Amino acid sequence: MALCFRLRVQARGRLAGLAIAGALTLSCARAWGAEELREVSQAEFRAEVGKMEALAATCKAAAKACDSKAVGDAERVKAEGSAPEFVMRWEWLRTTMDTAAKAKPEDRAKAMDEATGHLQELAGGSAPTGSDAEFAKAKAEAAQVLAGAEFGKTEQPSWWDRQVAKFWTAVALIFTGIGALGEATPWMGTVLEVVFYLGAAVGLLLLVQRALARQRLAISLANGGTAASAWDKEAADWAALADSCAAQQEWREAVHCLYWATIVRLEARRAWRHNPTRTPREYVRLLKPGSPQRGALGGLTQIFERVWYGLREASDEDYLQARRLFEGLSEGQEGTATVANA
Repeated sequence: MALCFRLRVQARGRLAGLAIAGALTLSCARAWGAEELREVSQAEFRAEVGKMEALAATCKAAAKACDSKAVGDAERVKAEGSAPEFVMRWEWLRTTMDTAAKAKPEDRAKAMDEATGHLQELAGGSAPTGSDAEFAKAKAEAAQVLAGAEFGKTEQPSWWDRQVAKFWTAVALIFTGIGALGEATPWMGTVLEVVFYLGAAVGLLLLVQRALARQRLAISLANGGTAASAWDKEAADWAALADSCAAQQEWREAVHCLYWATIVRLEARRAWRHNPTRTPREYVRLLKPGSPQRGALGGLTQIFERVWYGLREASDEDYLQARRLFEGLSEGQEGTATVANA
């Protein structure tokens, strides 16, 4: 009975729900059977409905005429002939009158028209929308439909179907939570926009940085090739100068030039990093022990130190030996040299 009362209160709170209020009033009649109600006949009920129609017409014309106290109390209408017994409660009309007295003229007129239409249906002797007869009829029609062949075979959802349903339910809950969060914190949208824009800017900067790094690497490799060509040219110039000195039998100068041709050629092959402060023997120690380059440079360094720093007289044999060592370095494998940390 409490449920019926709550439904009736919700229905009568809306001007457009007059018909629903009447139906709920009739369907809840049995729940109020223990209440003392005034019993009236079908004729008396129709006469009461006529009075309510007149009251609605005067209320439509003037707001002062919307007297909710003129609406009658609840009553029990006796069963006569095919008309069943039912209980009519006039709270919906009383609430409509109170609301119309404070409403605008156009809203009051609309509310009274709806109330008059409902009263005319009641006066016409139509069966209540929530009567047992109509409910039984509707139930029979539904049972007939469900008895059809298309409803004869039912399958229970599989385990996979249940998991899919759980997944989409979780997704719906997530989006519902996001919507609620957006309503509770309207500034969250601005924060997300700033974060996304900053992320895009950082990503763009990283792409530009990588592009510049690749460009610098390409330039470095190109410059490295140019530098290597320059070192080779310088080594060739030292070797040509050594041949020129040898042609003039200046063997000491020829060995000196041939030694520096060897040092420059090894630097061109990246055997070490350029450092003009090194001594001849430091250059030898920078090469891989046991490699042909170290043996050749070691022998050439001994000849160079003897004739240049030792102030010994050089001969053509010294030059020819130094030349063979220099040519051996030119024909050696580049991979045997190692770059030292110096």
